[in-house]
Amino acid sequence: MTSESQDESVLQLTPENQPDATGGEGGGEEVAPVIIPRRQKRRPRKSKFLAGLLAALLPGTGHLYLGLLRKGISVIFIILLDISALLYFSSIGMQINVPLLILLALLIPVIYFYNLFDVLQSADRLLRAYDSQALALPDDTVKHKGRRSFISEPGISFGLMLLVGGIMLFLFRLRPLWLQTFIENDAGIAVSAALLAGGLLLAVREISKVWMTRRAGRLPARRVGRYTAAAVLAGVGALLLLDSMYETERMLQLLKWWPLIPVLWGIEYVLIGFIARRRAKGQPRRRSRMDLRGVLSSVILAASVFLVAEQEQYLHVWNKVSLNLTAAAVDYGEAEGSRFEKAPLIVPVELNTSKITVDGINGDILVHRAAVEDVEITATVWVDQLEGVQAEAISEQSFVEVAEGATIKITPQGRAYGESGKRQPRMDLDISLPEDRRFNLDIRTMNGDITLQNVEAIKDISLETGNGELILHRIFGNVKGKTLNGAVRARAVNGDVELATSGGSMDAWEVAGSLKLSTAVGNISATDSGADMNLSSKNGNLVVNGARSGLQAESLNGTISIRSADFGGDWDVYSAVGDIDLALPAEGNYEVEGSSGYGNIFSEIPGLTIDKKSISGTVGNGEFKLRVEGNSNLNVRIY
Repeated sequence: MTSESQDESVLQLTPENQPDATGGEGGGEEVAPVIIPRRQKRRPRKSKFLAGLLAALLPGTGHLYLGLLRKGISVIFIILLDISALLYFSSIGMQINVPLLILLALLIPVIYFYNLFDVLQSADRLLRAYDSQALALPDDTVKHKGRRSFISEPGISFGLMLLVGGIMLFLFRLRPLWLQTFIENDAGIAVSAALLAGGLLLAVREISKVWMTRRAGRLPARRVGRYTAAAVLAGVGALLLLDSMYETERMLQLLKWWPLIPVLWGIEYVLIGFIARRRAKGQPRRRSRMDLRGVLSSVILAASVFLVAEQEQYLHVWNKVSLNLTAAAVDYGEAEGSRFEKAPLIVPVELNTSKITVDGINGDILVHRAAVEDVEITATVWVDQLEGVQAEAISEQSFVEVAEGATIKITPQGRAYGESGKRQPRMDLDISLPEDRRFNLDIRTMNGDITLQNVEAIKDISLETGNGELILHRIFGNVKGKTLNGAVRARAVNGDVELATSGGSMDAWEVAGSLKLSTAVGNISATDSGADMNLSSKNGNLVVNGARSGLQAESLNGTISIRSADFGGDWDVYSAVGDIDLALPAEGNYEVEGSSGYGNIFSEIPGLTIDKKSISGTVGNGEFKLRVEGNSNLNVRIY
């Protein structure tokens, strides 16, 4: 038969070439013509090398080349969204969350290498399908099903990604003020709600899938780990929700309770195996499969949320480097040379104004109450290394930018100068607040002191400086602050105080609320605090006068001296290297347990027993506990 006859779609069988009943040629009855289907034209074979090269040059294009349009568009879109989020969170005026920026930055190489891996895997599957002609069937529906059986592409989630991601891209581009306010105040609640909803959705989908499979008369294929993943997401979401609503620190419990994840996974594995063994006799056994991807995804997501939400608890190394990502590139001018005082800047205070933020670069910031109706700002500009007209020009181009509204944002904008073009003029701010108004405060500067005098907040005050002192006097509100290199002084604060410094002494007097002071190098002194105290110095002495409630005092290298006429809470005192001197009331209700590794122990209080390197005993009914441990001399005297 010739090639021309093979291309014919209909082949007529004549009586001469029609086979008879015995298999020979010859006469017989006429038969209907046999229709031979026309061959389908096969699609051109894709190149795995070209797909990988395109994916390496521009993520997503390799998938597009293979015809996986939704996957390719998803890769490109997610990278664009990640870059937009990175630029947004690193450029807006609120406090930079370093772990969030790190995670967003790491997501780019993760997506890039996943894009390479997936495009090579997809190319292998497509080529195998091509060689077996699984994708060359005449029925489009069958072709589609065959294609999906080899390669999985996103379904309705693709549309949701475009919808939600497009809205976020739009907001990151416009940078509306309400979005920043939402992130600062309500992001924790929103993320916790999303985690709770995600965990609930995973569990409900798994339950409904098992139920529908059984209803169809088939044995369900269980994924072991799906309920564990749901529990992890829901648990982290619940802790984050409690912390966001009640300002607690329950998320830190994850550091202790994370081993429950393999425990839950193991319980789920045992229960599913036990249920599978109780199947009816004669039924085929349906093996379960491990949902490793679901468990790992939930753990990674939970860890990311923890890192972002609890950055204050572990990022001390970042504090030693810089307060934000651009600090290392700044050259700070000194308070010397030419001095220029700007005219006072009046900022109207609206009825809904509740917060004032100051984001400085170089200069002292003084905030105090005065007999004014609105917020008044006086800026003093120092220009060193330049004189005359040049210094005056730098001063004129330096100004204070203010954004009004519910949150008043004050941002000094200095004109950089010098040979490097990065030297910032020093801009000292004197900010006067109305006496009849209260504002929450968020004050930051890279280089300079922050001083608050006679200030009343609605609730919270946040302070941060890279190189300078923190000075508080007659403050109403809860205060959190830190400095990398500078002393800290707080006097007459009606509220909780939490201050930290990497290098500098710390002093506190008459703090009504709880007091937490920590320094890497420096002495700590606390006098007449009314609530619990937590004092910690890596290299420095601790002095406490008047501890009315609970006390935690720790020094790795330094002496500890505590004098108090009251004992109204549990005490924990530890010094790795240094003497410990305690002056305690002779009458009270406390129990003493102490030890000294290499020093001597001395006591003046009756009822306390010294046994070699330990001291113990009870005063009164022993309601409170005093635990003291050291390696040098331990002296217990009567106050």
